[in-house]
Amino acid sequence: MGLRKKIDTIDESLVILLKDRIDLCKSIGKIKKETGLAVKDLRREDAVYVHIMAKALEADLDPQKVEAIFKQIIALSVSVQGAE
Repeated sequence: MGLRKKIDTIDESLVILLKDRIDLCKSIGKIKKETGLAVKDLRREDAVYVHIMAKALEADLDPQKVEAIFKQIIALSVSVQGAE
């Protein structure tokens, strides 16, 4: 398999994982609505950023760039839960 084909395969896997994450976020959004919880949870978001930046460092990736990607993922996740 060529290098570009491998990248395409990884990209497809990322999309599937993103869909799985969004599906879970939709379920969490329903629970939050039923229980009267706020959609935005800044403490949870901060915890995700800290965790993911540590994982980025372990993987020898730029933690700020990985955080920027996750800010977009979390914004999408919040939007599917019903808040912007």
